[in-house]
Amino acid sequence: MPFRLPNPWLVAAVAALIGSLTGGGTALLRARSTPLRSGSLRTDSSDQSGPRAQVDVPETHFNFGRVSVGGTGNHNFLLRNTGMAPLVLTKGATSCTCTVSDFDGGGTGDGSSKTVPPGGQTSVRIEWKGKGSGGAFRQRATIFTNDPARPEIAFEIEGDVIPSWKAVPAMIGLSGLSPGESTAVTFNLYTYAKDPPELKTIRVSSAELAEKISVTAEPLSTEALAAEPAATGGFLVRLNLATGLPLGKLRTDVEASFGFADEEVVATIPLQGVVTGDLMLVGPAWDRRSKAVRLGTVSRQKGMVTKLFLTVKGDARDQVKPVLKEVIPAGLHVEIDEPASIGGGGVVRIGLTLSISADSPPANNLCTSAASGGRIVLETGHPDSPELSIPVCVAIAE
Repeated sequence: MPFRLPNPWLVAAVAALIGSLTGGGTALLRARSTPLRSGSLRTDSSDQSGPRAQVDVPETHFNFGRVSVGGTGNHNFLLRNTGMAPLVLTKGATSCTCTVSDFDGGGTGDGSSKTVPPGGQTSVRIEWKGKGSGGAFRQRATIFTNDPARPEIAFEIEGDVIPSWKAVPAMIGLSGLSPGESTAVTFNLYTYAKDPPELKTIRVSSAELAEKISVTAEPLSTEALAAEPAATGGFLVRLNLATGLPLGKLRTDVEASFGFADEEVVATIPLQGVVTGDLMLVGPAWDRRSKAVRLGTVSRQKGMVTKLFLTVKGDARDQVKPVLKEVIPAGLHVEIDEPASIGGGGVVRIGLTLSISADSPPANNLCTSAASGGRIVLETGHPDSPELSIPVCVAIAE
């Protein structure tokens, strides 16, 4: 039988089919043998020539636990170079309250970057400061590397911010204060450190009010501490306000200084109130809301004259005969009228004439953050309010 050669087109088709199947199987085998890691950016080692750096990080997360407000926590994270080439580390972005310190340990660098030789190691310290009023926090800091398998490392820290102290109520507000009556008020001052607090000093910040307001403190009872579960200690603070408080707005702070084993804290609690009594001021320039005489900016060339009235009621009304003790600014002139009975004799009214003239020197007492206010101080002769200080907001211009 004669030998016949196969059809050339058939041979080509079979060869192409066998080639495609062989190539596909090789590609599939190669894909299955290449490992992938979640969270890492890897490159095929066959594409890398020469030795490579390789970073090894034992931990990337740390829990600070409890950090007090204003307190600082820090933790060192270790980085090793287990590769065959120098490892280059560079600081990256951090969250707003997290700080990455300079690299420590072996290697070279300028602080913001570090080169670690093969087999060497370094550490980076993440620092964090407790801010705000408290609560859980979680922050992140990033380090960049020249390890092709791990070009970026994110370190994460977390914990709970706790206040060093808290006053309940946060502000002491008093209303209906009378210069002829004494008043007592208490509040709780809680602390949250692991150590019990040691009280050093406690007082009101105003030297003028210190003689009228005494402050004492004693450790909180077990029942009071139970009302604030996170508190570990604290004080029951008592304020005693004596008679003779000056009329008008009462504004000061209660300052308590106490220490723990490794920290000293100063707690500041606002104290505000209004003292009212038998004496009352009225007039077009008197601002009842701010309890002050508001004259604004006055040209001494044009001058100014206004009237203020002091009204007195009560059994001691006839004893009130004001005498001028102090005026700020010096260019504000004050004249006091003779007392006059009104309302059938149940009320005494005394006129105060305030004026600014061409001979008044320039002054700025506008009651702002940049310019302190002025005042008119009167010795009244009243047994409960022997002295009356009247705030004045004024600027004297050319």
